[in-house]
Amino acid sequence: MLQDFNICINTNFVFGKDAQNQIGSKLKQMGIQKVLIHHDNGKFLYDGGLLDQIKKQLSQKGIESLELGGVLPNPRLSLVREGIHLAKKEQVDMVLAIGGGSVIDSAKAIGLGAVSDTDVWDFFTGAEIPKSSLPTGVILTCPATGSESSDVAVINHVELGKKLLVSSPVIRPAIAFMNPQLTCSLPPFLTACGVVDMFSHVCERYFTPDTEIGVIDRMAEGILKTLVDIGPKVLQEPHNYAYRAEIMWIGSIAHNDTVGIGRVQDWSTHVIGNELSALYDTPHGATLSIIMGAWMRYVYQEKPERFARFAKEVFGVQWNGNNTLEAAFQGILKTEEYFRSMGMPVSFGDYGIPTDEVEKMLDQIAFGGEDDSIGGIKRLNREDCRRIFETAF
Repeated sequence: MLQDFNICINTNFVFGKDAQNQIGSKLKQMGIQKVLIHHDNGKFLYDGGLLDQIKKQLSQKGIESLELGGVLPNPRLSLVREGIHLAKKEQVDMVLAIGGGSVIDSAKAIGLGAVSDTDVWDFFTGAEIPKSSLPTGVILTCPATGSESSDVAVINHVELGKKLLVSSPVIRPAIAFMNPQLTCSLPPFLTACGVVDMFSHVCERYFTPDTEIGVIDRMAEGILKTLVDIGPKVLQEPHNYAYRAEIMWIGSIAHNDTVGIGRVQDWSTHVIGNELSALYDTPHGATLSIIMGAWMRYVYQEKPERFARFAKEVFGVQWNGNNTLEAAFQGILKTEEYFRSMGMPVSFGDYGIPTDEVEKMLDQIAFGGEDDSIGGIKRLNREDCRRIFETAF
């Protein structure tokens, strides 16, 4: 049954063709006077005139703007600190992210640090609790993380080799402009990484030690089944607006907790996979496709009925109640097959990642609780995580 929960998703979604053309009027209505535009210096910003278009719309409504580019995948703390200094110096009243999850997370961190006297990294280590933030606006160009409406930001401290997150309602973006047309030029690999991220976000919530929650489970299964259906199709037809629109919206609902409320969540795949990003700068979606199958193989016998149901409802595996373990394992094979069908790696070897730094990655995992472990459906200690890494070799 549903456990107690408290959720407020206060993001204003402006979704559809040319949604970004409303940015000047919408921000004016919000009382915004000066924004820091944050981006990754991507060619798409300049080749199609998107950046100039945004600046022009803001200017026409009397809104000043300045820029900070240079965001990298697995966004760096060093650039966040630069943005905080700039935001404070220029007294901006909004950070506007143009891009995907890395840019949005970096913008959230800047907004958090811009109204604080403490170092922003303290929020990621848990030394400080977020109390307020500059509002964040988003023009989404790469659907994947759902950061455009989530209360989470992930930042990479390169010098320490740590990739940590902060979670707080104060960093949910205030407004998100979502035009699927802006995503049609995404390279196939980035599109596939995004789909895997969405798939994983739902799975982290679906694979739970809790009992069935009818409506939430069916919503989650519907999202996963849709991704299995249209994920490969969008790679074949990258300019198909209908596919791009569904992918874009799924990214948001997969990670704003719509399908995670009222239950224990897992997040082991993300925690373990993040260490590949922190050490090797591996793209986030690729770390998830590499780790997820190995994690599933390691934990599925803890709750085989849940994995058998997943196999049946998402991939159409026959499950008659007597072949539970077999059906559950077939679902794992189908998951890996699905990732491969989109050109995603499912092992260290597939992506050329070294296998001799496992201990270093294990040293960085934030094991917690009385049992010094991570996870929900099965609590995983250091030795468990080592075996999952080795399974993924």
